[in-house]
Amino acid sequence: MATDKKADNTEIHQTALKRFQRVEDKERSQRSLAIEDLRFAQTEDGQWDDSAIERRRGRPRYTINRVAGAVDQLIGDQRQNRTAIKIRPVRGGATEDVAKVMEGLIRNIETQSKATNAYDNAFDEVVNGGFGGWRVITEFSDDDVFEQDVRIKPILGATTSLWFDTGATEYDKRDAKWAFVTLDMPREEREEKYPDKPISEWPKDVELLRRNGEGCDNWSKDDTVTIAEYWVKTEVDKEIVLLSDGRVIDATEDGKILDELAGEGIKEVKRRKAKSHKVEMYIMDGGGILEGPKAWAGKFIPLIPMFGRQTYIENKTYIRGLVRFAKDPARIYNYGTSTAIETTALTPKDPYWYTPAQVKGHKDKYENFNTQNSPFMPFNPDPLNPGPPSRSGAPAVNGALLAQIQQASMDLYHVTGMQPPSLGANPELKSGKAIQAQERLGDRGMYIFEDNKSKSIDYTAEILLDLLPRIYDTARQERIVSMDGETEDVQINETVRDKQTGEEVLVNDLSLGKYDSVTETGPAFATQRQESAQQIIELIGTSPTFEGLALDLVAKDLPILESKELTKRVRALMIANGTPGVTPTEDEIKELGLDQQQQPDLQQQAITENIQIQTEKLISDIENQDAKTLQVTVDTQNSTIKALQDLNNAFKIQMETGIPFTQADHNIRTKQQDIVEEAQQQIDEGPNREQSASIVSDAVTQEIAQESEGARRLTVEQPSASVGQDIVN
Repeated sequence: MATDKKADNTEIHQTALKRFQRVEDKERSQRSLAIEDLRFAQTEDGQWDDSAIERRRGRPRYTINRVAGAVDQLIGDQRQNRTAIKIRPVRGGATEDVAKVMEGLIRNIETQSKATNAYDNAFDEVVNGGFGGWRVITEFSDDDVFEQDVRIKPILGATTSLWFDTGATEYDKRDAKWAFVTLDMPREEREEKYPDKPISEWPKDVELLRRNGEGCDNWSKDDTVTIAEYWVKTEVDKEIVLLSDGRVIDATEDGKILDELAGEGIKEVKRRKAKSHKVEMYIMDGGGILEGPKAWAGKFIPLIPMFGRQTYIENKTYIRGLVRFAKDPARIYNYGTSTAIETTALTPKDPYWYTPAQVKGHKDKYENFNTQNSPFMPFNPDPLNPGPPSRSGAPAVNGALLAQIQQASMDLYHVTGMQPPSLGANPELKSGKAIQAQERLGDRGMYIFEDNKSKSIDYTAEILLDLLPRIYDTARQERIVSMDGETEDVQINETVRDKQTGEEVLVNDLSLGKYDSVTETGPAFATQRQESAQQIIELIGTSPTFEGLALDLVAKDLPILESKELTKRVRALMIANGTPGVTPTEDEIKELGLDQQQQPDLQQQAITENIQIQTEKLISDIENQDAKTLQVTVDTQNSTIKALQDLNNAFKIQMETGIPFTQADHNIRTKQQDIVEEAQQQIDEGPNREQSASIVSDAVTQEIAQESEGARRLTVEQPSASVGQDIVN
């Protein structure tokens, strides 16, 4: 069996070598140009080729690297506009809640992986050379657990290390049947890591390839050995089963649990055969298979490429970044600048021309003319040269050369797609909106790079959606991250008992239903917050109404260190003032003590009792008065009504400050209203009843109506239904 396994690995290794040789031969020219582009833009002397360096040996040779500036501007724009992954439910029991959990999980994976480093590295390489990429891996959460996490990692130097099936036609290579990730490992490290497979045995393992002229020279260098991950995707047949709870399982892998599910009342609805893929990875070098196969949990090869501008001509693919067509204008610009500087340096100074007779006795003044600030220069008349000593004029730099330099500068703008307005070079633009419009116009030619990054991240989301139910397949607590960076711990795949049906159900079951993804690219969240705060401040300036309604939103979005504390204080004030639309959260209810029985204010209670005493005294005085003092009685009744109004106003203030309207408060108010009604009844039954009624009743009716309307806005904390009705009445 060992011999058979070795034979199988030999065949796999030979196939892998042929495939790698094929893709390398097909893409060698494009990859070489991409490496040249990278060196041209990012190395100190990369903009001068060897022949130009040799020709200008001993002569001025300057590099004005304007290409790197264009590259950096495009990279800077990308880092200010991040791409976010959105998850949407599709079918089969998928829900918005689980979609939110999946989206939060993916955002947490990106956060924990520092995925922005992977995205940024790929974008940098693509803008410079046209090739980039990153990968998805799984790893154990810690060294003492069995749970795995999904992570996103960069692929450094994808131009020379990331290779895909030559038959793949999709942009993201999802249709590739094989792929390679290569790494140059020091020979000593390779021998130490794989001592049982020494490099000396290579010729035996690859004899067939050597006879065919396909040696392993490109796998072995003087100091390093190329080690490769060889990924293979194989089509397999499987049988899928649709369950009554909406789940779809693989009968080949999970068919054994159908009996257990039937015992729980989950039945098989239907099944069918389907085509799928299994993915395996080998570690290999030029001599053989070193490790593997290692099975991958998902159905996609977890390698995500990113490309620059792609063009297909006569069955050949051309890939480039921003630098490719900028190299010639940059070379002309550097050559012209160096030549102009050289010409200026070699140009002789403009001397004075004179005869010996003209400067006789004054020679020292002429020799020191450049260092002295003399207002005049003497000379002797010379019949042979009647005029004074004079300059003939220094030779000027070739105007054609200067025009050539200027033309090369403009060519750099055109070939990179970055027009002068994009670089702030148009002084005619005055307004901020006009400048922004011109910048967007200049950015259109570079949008293809941003769009390709979004495509690659969208493919990453598909790989993650495929992996999440397979890796996060047990009950566990995971952290999810919201768009604004806030975190929350949630339970996934947790079994709970439904209180209504008594059945056990899975909460946040990632395997149930079908989900898809969409990417959105826009300013980073911090930038969005600043823009939002600025827009709200502008609205406040147009209308004072917005100031009272949006202060908490401004405080939240201000880019200051204490924005959270400021928001907390502003919301507390707005809640106390009863600002419309500002509803306290559960945490705010606890922090502000709104969930506790508020003790009545002692000062307010004293005022209420004093009003009651005074009112009772006034009623007693009214009962002892003669009918002749009707007007005094009327005035007294009006005072009791005023006392009722003051009492209601006190309760309103109490409610606005956050103190609930209690049963005790309700009893006090009811008693005071009874006093008013009793006094009115006595007036109505006394002498001159009709006159007194006409004087007092209208006032009573008006005041009671107003106060009843106020009572409708008061909330009794623990009243019975009848008490609540009494307040309204």
